[in-house]
Amino acid sequence: MRQLFIIIALSAYTVVSVAQTATIKGTVKDGKTGELLESANVLQPPTNGTTTDEKGNYTLTVQPGEIILVVSYVGATPDTQRINVKPNEVKTVNISLGGGAVELEQVVIGENKIGTKVQKLTTSVDVMKTRLLEANNITNMQGAVAKIPGVTVLDGQMSIRGGSGYAYGSGSRVLLVVDEMPLMTADRGEIKWPFIPVENVEQMEVIKGASTMQYGSSALNGVLNVTTAYARDTAETKFTFFYEGIGKPPVDSFQWWKRDGKFFNAPNTAGMSFLHKQKFGDVDFVLGGMLQGSQSFLDEEYDYFTRFNGKVRWQPKKLKRLTLELNTNLMYRKSGFQFYWKDRATPYLSASGVSLDERFFYAFVDPKFRFVDKKNNQHKLYTRIYRQKNPDGKNGPHFWILGVDYQFRRDFGKMFRLLFGVRNEHWWVKDGTLGNHEVDFGGGFVQGEFNYKFFNLTAGVREEYVRLDSAITPTIPVFRVGMNFEIKKFNYLRASFGQAFRVPSIGERFVEYNLAGIRILPNLGIRPERGFTAEIGYKRSLKFGNWLGYFDAVAFWTEFKDMIEFTFGTKYTPEDGLYPFFQSQNVNHARIFGWELSAYGEGKFGPVDMTTLFGYTYFYGADLNDTLFGAGRENARIGGFFKNVFTKFVLPTAEDDYTWDSVTAGMLKYRNSHQFKADFDFRLWGKYRIGTSLQYYSYMNKVDKIFEVFIKGAGEERQFRRNQGDAVWDLRAGYDFNRNIALNFLVKNVLNANYAIRVAKPNAPRSFTVQMVVNFGGSSKGIGAAAQNNLQRM
Repeated sequence: MRQLFIIIALSAYTVVSVAQTATIKGTVKDGKTGELLESANVLQPPTNGTTTDEKGNYTLTVQPGEIILVVSYVGATPDTQRINVKPNEVKTVNISLGGGAVELEQVVIGENKIGTKVQKLTTSVDVMKTRLLEANNITNMQGAVAKIPGVTVLDGQMSIRGGSGYAYGSGSRVLLVVDEMPLMTADRGEIKWPFIPVENVEQMEVIKGASTMQYGSSALNGVLNVTTAYARDTAETKFTFFYEGIGKPPVDSFQWWKRDGKFFNAPNTAGMSFLHKQKFGDVDFVLGGMLQGSQSFLDEEYDYFTRFNGKVRWQPKKLKRLTLELNTNLMYRKSGFQFYWKDRATPYLSASGVSLDERFFYAFVDPKFRFVDKKNNQHKLYTRIYRQKNPDGKNGPHFWILGVDYQFRRDFGKMFRLLFGVRNEHWWVKDGTLGNHEVDFGGGFVQGEFNYKFFNLTAGVREEYVRLDSAITPTIPVFRVGMNFEIKKFNYLRASFGQAFRVPSIGERFVEYNLAGIRILPNLGIRPERGFTAEIGYKRSLKFGNWLGYFDAVAFWTEFKDMIEFTFGTKYTPEDGLYPFFQSQNVNHARIFGWELSAYGEGKFGPVDMTTLFGYTYFYGADLNDTLFGAGRENARIGGFFKNVFTKFVLPTAEDDYTWDSVTAGMLKYRNSHQFKADFDFRLWGKYRIGTSLQYYSYMNKVDKIFEVFIKGAGEERQFRRNQGDAVWDLRAGYDFNRNIALNFLVKNVLNANYAIRVAKPNAPRSFTVQMVVNFGGSSKGIGAAAQNNLQRM
């Protein structure tokens, strides 16, 4: 009750506080022809925006101080303006688009919690917008992040550049942040993917590398930052309907469903989403939702959920000093999970007793308050009440989370900014397999940013306090520093170093479960994992006529101490004899080095609006404590480690297990060292759309040996596929009938490849999707044109 009282008291205090506003207005025109542009987007990132009317006029209410204004129009080069406005000021800013701009314009929020142009970033960040989500019928954000270079998702756990192995049901090293608030479960520290309101996503950012300084524990390997949209001047209502059917498996014996040749009797996913955004005077109103039912090609996996989300923002013109916001999200979900196959011949069938059924209700409410004082200092007070409930029983798992987050920002002219923040969360967890627990997370950070022409420097420090029941977890301050230097016009060099830590989740510490004879054991002595990420990168802007893009190259180094891995082993007791088990354990010291090359571009070649993305990632991950063949000692030496980075770039094919074990000795488990991602999207004459994507994952070189022995057929399958990668090719096409209706068709896994990124659990065969989008209002000319900048490599 003490934490709840604090939230209420702080909220009441902020309500009586005041936040001044200012107004920016003007016109947007074509810089070449002078034509006034209707339906141009005028955005103060991440979500405060409007569109121009039929005469090219716009008006936008903003917070006083220095702001970034991004103006874009279909087929034109966007323009970014940095503007200073005073409280109650009305400033006129006229924009000419296409007048000689030579770089793509994009603003990222998540790296340092302050809007920053992509050219000035100090770390690697990937951004995805609504066009790609809609074109690929993304109804679950797992599908979106899987298209990001260097990212893999295994059984719901996200890994960036090899930062995580296999960790089902345990804590995530990547932190999910939705609208500036972390959204992780209290019991197991997981991302609940269907809970992300994909129908209203304005922008998704993947921040690669240690981000604990900015966001706290769980951001050891990076951050998935999701921003949802506000209403704009023109009301918009959108409905999306979709159906995906599974085709014939690559091997006839895999098929367990009815063989009557009827397409709709095969495993399928069907659903719809809706979104309504509208302004009522001073109030922005957003209401969205999704209903989806899915029966997987895996016989024990299914997912049925209903989700509703809403946003209300009030910016009263009369008071001119108050901004209040209330966000909420509710979801009921019933799902099944299949751990591993029955055998190699029937991999779509589940082994006996290794499937899990869950039924949960999730809900959160976020009251938010923002204001700017008389000295133009910006204040944010965000609060959260988050609830998970299992309707099937009193033993849960249930939890409550109450959170308070305060941030203060002061700008010292254009050259220096200071950001200060404190956060506290209190958790109550009740779980039949984990026990009953209370947790306090508290922490604070200070960050400074210096900007001078071609040079940008960011540095900060964070300290955290963690209490689990009556035990306090020792923590130490973590630091981050990053720089960006424009070494030559349109050529940018960046470097960063960031420390991180992650406190083990309640699930990793206390879980005790029996899964078909495989025990999941607790580890009460598990320690927090700590580490750092360092990188150096180069970005080059590209321009070919009206097509703009980037080339990006980065080398990265990551180290973890007391790294936590979900480990498979055997144990003997006089009572139970010898039995297999999984347990979260500390790997004392892990080291990862690699590089990533990518290119992104968008623009027009005649009547074709083209967006392209390439991304190749390679890394070598080493367990410095691996005693097999003395590999750990060799990797502990910098010279020996770098020797393996290059000599194990391509592994020799080994027919016998002993030789393969010697080749892979010292490598971290459950990782794909080589990854390639590509996506092409073409829009022709404003209404025809075609696209394709490719994902490649190299062979998972090393898994727990007992996994291959205990699971029927797993060892034989891995030996058969040894050193063979998996490639998946998708195709899509669409047509905009008019500005209100669009129809899309998708074929996933076109070649019907038989592949499994994770051992003993195959990925989906070929599937066919049809999607219809109906949009009323808004400003887009054609459904696909609503967000032309879909994915940008930072």
